[in-house]
Amino acid sequence: MKKLSVKQVILYVGGILMCQMSWMGCYPLIPAFFTAVCLEDAARIALSAAMFLGIVLFVPITAAVKYLMAMGVILITIKLFEWAEGRCTVLCASAAASIATFMMSLSGELLNVRHSTGVVVSLVEAVFVFSSIMMGTRLIDFFMQAGFVPQREEGGHIQESKLVNYADSFSGLSRIFSRMSSAQRVLSAEQMGKIQNELTGTLCTGCNQCALCWEKEESPMYSYLAYMLQSLQRTGEADHEIVVQMQEYCPYTDAVIQESMRIFEKARLNLAWYNRLLENREIIAQQLDAMAYIMEDCVNERCEVTQQHRQLLAEVKYRARERGVIVQNPHIYENKNKRWQLTCDAYAKNGSCISMKELTRAVSVGLERAMRPHRDERAMVSPQGSAVLFEEDTCFHETHAVARMVKDGGRVSGDNYSFLELDNGQMAMMLSDGMGSGSNACKESELVLELLEKFLEAGFSEETALKMMNSAMVIRGEDDLYSTVDICSLDLYTGCCELYKIGAAATFIKHGDFVERVESSSLPVGVTHRMELAATKKQLSDGDFLVMMTDGVLEYLQEEDTDLAMCGILKQLSYQHPGQFADAVLEEVLERTGGKAADDMTILVCGVWKK
Repeated sequence: MKKLSVKQVILYVGGILMCQMSWMGCYPLIPAFFTAVCLEDAARIALSAAMFLGIVLFVPITAAVKYLMAMGVILITIKLFEWAEGRCTVLCASAAASIATFMMSLSGELLNVRHSTGVVVSLVEAVFVFSSIMMGTRLIDFFMQAGFVPQREEGGHIQESKLVNYADSFSGLSRIFSRMSSAQRVLSAEQMGKIQNELTGTLCTGCNQCALCWEKEESPMYSYLAYMLQSLQRTGEADHEIVVQMQEYCPYTDAVIQESMRIFEKARLNLAWYNRLLENREIIAQQLDAMAYIMEDCVNERCEVTQQHRQLLAEVKYRARERGVIVQNPHIYENKNKRWQLTCDAYAKNGSCISMKELTRAVSVGLERAMRPHRDERAMVSPQGSAVLFEEDTCFHETHAVARMVKDGGRVSGDNYSFLELDNGQMAMMLSDGMGSGSNACKESELVLELLEKFLEAGFSEETALKMMNSAMVIRGEDDLYSTVDICSLDLYTGCCELYKIGAAATFIKHGDFVERVESSSLPVGVTHRMELAATKKQLSDGDFLVMMTDGVLEYLQEEDTDLAMCGILKQLSYQHPGQFADAVLEEVLERTGGKAADDMTILVCGVWKK
């Protein structure tokens, strides 16, 4: 505020000095300077007093009356514009000042006021006033913004350091869990030895022939028992030949076999629980990695470039003020894809409300790139003010639709879908088909999509979100409840899409008359904790359509190659509206199935166009 007050005083002194500059009996810099500073809204009453003092001291009485009246008209005109529209543009103020000056000069000429200028001189003076205001507002704005140093947001560096430390901690924990022993499919030699010792300790200790069987080195019982335990591990039953041979030496062979099977069953159960524990450790390691990833991504998500673009921010403030909006505390951020975000505090002048579209135009012109307000921003800028977030506008826009049908005899579809618009210019289109049909399949697919939506909205990448969702479903551990997942992540800046298919049906992309299909073979989510993901990248262009569907649409086309048949169906369609496109695909499929739906059918269509 101290710098601003000093600059205001300089403007007032400058206004007094302007009253000394004359040309052919005219003082055109008086209305020009007065109008330009009034648009800056820098204490107009004090400015008027300073200009009045300068006119009284340096301007002849006849000219003083003329310019005082012109200043009054200019001030009233600016106030009226601000009252009616909430703003007064430079063009309107310049026109009002030049017309007021010309009319005052012309009135003096008609009344033959002494020392009045001629009509031609008055016209030249009016043109000079107009052009001086158009250029002077820029100069004054530059003067007021000189020395402006945007303040870095406090605490940002400390928070980034904390996040980095947290990420390192989670990565360390993940490595600890990952280094633990891997799952076992069979019992180890050490475990087999423990089983043998437990078996002999239970049955052979109280037997009269124990010394004959185990104390003599030439006794074959060592090899017989080892072979029997190996056969039990391989097949779950004792080998018949080994049993016959053991019966020649041990009268309690049947009891040994029964006790061996009991101990083996207990050992297998322990092994299964141990493997499940190891799987859970691996799942925890994956989740810790995901947490470390999202923290590191938050640190590297964007960097502040405000200092490098101070001139652009000054232009934003000038353009916004011209539209009746005061912009304060602006900050420019650049994300890892070199796209900008602008945060600022904005409030409307003169107690009115200004459309957010007006402020968006000012921001776009000032930053020299297409910008848009965040999707959650309000539609108007109020006098009370609020924090506003702008982000770089996308190059493409999309429209989506869905067509679906429930299985014959069913009430609830086991298919669920979601269209999710993300903050980074991404649009995620997701489709999940629960195993079977009915309410259980619906709940399962709905849970899968709900988890994915939460992870993606939190900022996780598609691959990380899929792994975390799969680990949650594995830990849930309900048998025979699996779901397919089909995700298309569309970048509306570049038109590039990434397809992740987990047990899902083929996806089709219609490029004009050419139809491309994307297939993948993988298990549904929740089957195994180790999920191998591979994204298929495709480039979409203006007018392309992306079609996703569940297997209930393709499996009953009564064609040898259902994917090829669907390509033929899509080639014939020429609709430009995704809703009509999806309905036409479903109608064509039903015609080929005789109007019957043997499974739940869901078709998602997304159309992409350049802006």
